[in-house]
Amino acid sequence: MALPARFIRLAGRLQLRAANMREADLQGGGKALALEHHVRIDRTSGKASEWRIDKRIFGKFFEMNGRDTYPGIVEDCIANGSFERWHSKRKKDGTNLPWTMRTEIMYRDTPVTPGLAYPWEPVNGVEDSFRQPEGGVHGKEEWKRFQQFSLEGGGDKRGICQRITLADERTQEYRLRLYARASSGSGTRLFASLEDKAGASLCESVEELSAEWKRYDIQLVLDRASEKRYADSPFGEYRLSLTADSDEACEVDLDWVMLASGDAVEGMFNPTTIELLKAYHVTSIRWGGNYANEYNWKDGIGPWEQRPVRDNLNWGGLEPNYFGTNEFLRFCQLIGAEPFLNVGFSYDLPPELAAEWVQYVNGSVDTPMGKLRAEHGYPEPWGVKLWQVGNESYGDYQFGYTNSIDFSHRLKEYCDRMKQEDPTLTIVAAGEDPMYVDYSELPGQPPLWNRRLFELAGPAYMDGLDIHQYTRGIRDAGLRKAWFENNGADPVFYNQVLVAYPTQYEALIRELKEQGGAFGFDPIELEIGEWNLEPETEADWPKAEYETMAHASYVSSMLNVFLRQGDAVKYAYQRDNTLYYRAYPVDMRPVNPGNDTSRMYAEPFLRENTGWRSLEVASNGDTFDMPQTWVRIRPMKGIPYIDVAAILSDNGDEMMLFAANRDLREARMLVVEGDWADGEARITAMLQHGDTPFLRQENWYEKAGYRVSELELAARPDGKVELSMPAGSVARISVKLARDFI
Repeated sequence: MALPARFIRLAGRLQLRAANMREADLQGGGKALALEHHVRIDRTSGKASEWRIDKRIFGKFFEMNGRDTYPGIVEDCIANGSFERWHSKRKKDGTNLPWTMRTEIMYRDTPVTPGLAYPWEPVNGVEDSFRQPEGGVHGKEEWKRFQQFSLEGGGDKRGICQRITLADERTQEYRLRLYARASSGSGTRLFASLEDKAGASLCESVEELSAEWKRYDIQLVLDRASEKRYADSPFGEYRLSLTADSDEACEVDLDWVMLASGDAVEGMFNPTTIELLKAYHVTSIRWGGNYANEYNWKDGIGPWEQRPVRDNLNWGGLEPNYFGTNEFLRFCQLIGAEPFLNVGFSYDLPPELAAEWVQYVNGSVDTPMGKLRAEHGYPEPWGVKLWQVGNESYGDYQFGYTNSIDFSHRLKEYCDRMKQEDPTLTIVAAGEDPMYVDYSELPGQPPLWNRRLFELAGPAYMDGLDIHQYTRGIRDAGLRKAWFENNGADPVFYNQVLVAYPTQYEALIRELKEQGGAFGFDPIELEIGEWNLEPETEADWPKAEYETMAHASYVSSMLNVFLRQGDAVKYAYQRDNTLYYRAYPVDMRPVNPGNDTSRMYAEPFLRENTGWRSLEVASNGDTFDMPQTWVRIRPMKGIPYIDVAAILSDNGDEMMLFAANRDLREARMLVVEGDWADGEARITAMLQHGDTPFLRQENWYEKAGYRVSELELAARPDGKVELSMPAGSVARISVKLARDFI
């Protein structure tokens, strides 16, 4: 059965019963627990918020380049199909191997061959047989190249190949497109084949070459799928081979090679990615990141053959610009997600360029840019309302990096010009996390950035503030050791501090709302543009990484913050590449527990007949104290082990209680009561849990590291219900109220 179907079927199978755990134990009918957390929810006056929760808090962020996009979104399985000079970004440690950055290349042992475009490899090549002349049919206007290799004649077969990953579990049909020619004019044959990693051909097509550039569209059908997928390597077991032979000595030229699956949506988009993003209820997608501050949107419009290939200065490698403005917006349409566009901030990307982008996206065909969009095949305006200016512009690693005063003043011109094109825009300005003291203009002190934005630009220009939260802990091994000694801690407690950090993050959001209120924001609209937990630990420690339930409990706790602070938090974009189905070395993994957590939260918001309001709850249970942890986590007392948030439907027919057990050692009993009488409510629970909080989900085809159990909760004699929550677990309790009780 095809992998996408398995993904979707397994992702939707939320009725899985917990293995090795009786349902009665999960409901509290087994061994009693002394560790109880009591919650009361009701709908009495003043308990429900006046404002509704914005479903765009269930968004995803991606960097809009590299393997996230190719083949994660655009079905191109080839790197550097235009045969340009590869851009190798030097790392801080001085290394500049071409694969050292995370988006650059799939295989880390790919050799560099003189005259051969990286990451292509030679097939039967000899020294000096490869060249990259200027010219060709695709690439930069000022610097485009193609690949050339020599044949000696007499039937010798030479060429190039590239190791690739293919979605052969989904389809065995692939479409190869390329341009080729041969100096012989005739008698030269090009062999295009998909091979296993040992070089054995699984399918092949033979084309006669001429002296002029010609485009070839070739269908390649595998005769079998790989038997070793993910066994020895997470990258697949294939290579694309392009070789040629000739009766006489000649030169063979290749340019613009693309390889896509035969089932690509609209011939372009990765169908698994679309299915996963829809299945996990992603409501909005932010197109931004570090790359935004070097990205000129004009590189990504018009016919693909006319788009330049650019050096990816932020991450290394090359950006072919296939995934431009219209492709992104069409991709969002296919998913049913609202787009969020990020305008770069630098002197190379001035306000005039930002205003033209707004006009291109939203302008009528009577405007110059709207007319251009229509010429590109999209006559109707896209109507994108969510825009951001700048990305982490406080960081010295960013293009366009500057200080808070300069950013605040220059921001005003961006906002003015953009809103002249479309006054209905919501424009969010790049802000700074209030505890990123390591990037503060006053070393060691809270950043000035946000206050100066409020003071110098304020609500007259900006509609909201973008802040990012990467919870990482202590990066330096020596400082981690000192922290352990000073706090009498162990690795489990260290992870627990990071998992429970959202409680402190909520306090920061409250402080930011108060600060914004002093400058006329009522309240400030917040976009949590990038967020996730990426713990810095020793190699042999337990680690709350993406594949674990410990990480899922962090995700739950962050979403609880967004629900409770929904008067300000209007948009949130989790940085999680899992659902962009592709392979590259650092970030290759199956769908993880946190994705099921996000979906568990998003599901109620699929209801079209009601909105949801935040519901105040009374909560009481054991707590622990959070110590100072590096410079980004300040000391905080009374952190609850179980974190809860509740929502109420506008119809008044349902309440939802969300809970995260952030205790990474002990199971705890959640005891819930409310304002319903016996028999007037049906109470069910969805419990997500693993055998241990640190067990990794590494199975591509089924849940192996965690489970999702659906339970009916029966009331105790005192009317309360209880749910045993294992260490590092997440729960959603639904209270559906009888009609005569509404």
